[in-house]
Amino acid sequence: MINGQRIHGLDTLRAVAMLLGVLLHAASGYRVEKVDYWIHDDQFNSIVFDFFYFFIHSFRMPLFFLIAGFFSRFLYFRSGERAFVRNRWKRVGIPFFIGLVTIVPLSMLPFNFYIFFYKQHLSWDVAVSKSLRQLFARNGTAHLWFLYDLLMFYTGVVVIMRLRNISFINKLFSAVSGVWDKLNLNKGYWILIFSLPMWIILLNDHLLLVRSDTELIPSHFSFIFFYGYIFFIGWLFQKRMDILNILVQRSTPLLLSGILICIGLFYVKERIDWESNKWWYYSCKLAAALQVALLVGGAMGFFLRVFKNESKLWRYLSDASYWVYLVHMGIVVSMEILFFNTPVPGILRFLLSLTVAVTISFLTYHLFVRYTIIGTTLNGVRKR
Repeated sequence: MINGQRIHGLDTLRAVAMLLGVLLHAASGYRVEKVDYWIHDDQFNSIVFDFFYFFIHSFRMPLFFLIAGFFSRFLYFRSGERAFVRNRWKRVGIPFFIGLVTIVPLSMLPFNFYIFFYKQHLSWDVAVSKSLRQLFARNGTAHLWFLYDLLMFYTGVVVIMRLRNISFINKLFSAVSGVWDKLNLNKGYWILIFSLPMWIILLNDHLLLVRSDTELIPSHFSFIFFYGYIFFIGWLFQKRMDILNILVQRSTPLLLSGILICIGLFYVKERIDWESNKWWYYSCKLAAALQVALLVGGAMGFFLRVFKNESKLWRYLSDASYWVYLVHMGIVVSMEILFFNTPVPGILRFLLSLTVAVTISFLTYHLFVRYTIIGTTLNGVRKR
């Protein structure tokens, strides 16, 4: 809500970003590329899922963190520091810390079984026993890592805003703010300007695109810097609300440009040894940064244009998406493992895993969460 008016497009976009995570995780087990942190179905996989993963992953979480930064600035200046901290603790802090000891161990249970039974080839009984014992061991943050990062960024907001009481720091902030206020956002070069810091951060890691750090003691600080920078960009966007109209007007060329770069970059990633050649390395990293910026900006503009008016359906989906994302992981992975070595056709494995996970997640939200203290914590009070 800005100036008394909800920005329905951003509410919807935030929900879509959450729900795309469910879709992404359902597709992950069927990629051709094998990765240590996920299960792999050897009987069915397709390069289509690799491209789908690459495309969605490139903008989904950057989009989420940008929107989080956008609304953080609004909430901080509307409510003040104390109310900001109280609100963020209730919506993010409590779900994260409770989820660490409930949702995360249960979500990791099928992953651990997969490792013990399918990768280490232990007997069924031993694999089940070791998996159950792992419920009470260290499991990291799993898919709740984004809440952990948000808590870091919210803490950073409070610390930095307090540092503004120091004279020279306040002058520095005022100077940066003045440059941002005068920047002509109608010129397309600002996309490149925003991409350059992302490019520099990406250069410090061997990955083409940033993933996530699921450890309580982070080992990939470049990931945190990357998402923290995008969170900061969202903060700046809220300061210049005129940028939303510009994104609406240019959403189509932004999206098309991002998609074309994505297709080209995916081809290069699959066909060329880009890491060994310095020219290819720097070029691919720059293309990746541009892809992120273009797809994020284009998606924002598209949703702001298409979802201008309030929709009760999307308001409901926006509320439900938080819970759905929190609880879907273990269900998706359990279903994918269940279909191993069965006659179920490959594409049906993906569709059924997705459908079952979404159905159970939404049903539990509506029946046991929406009108309870859990729903109030996640989204505020909802009346029947």
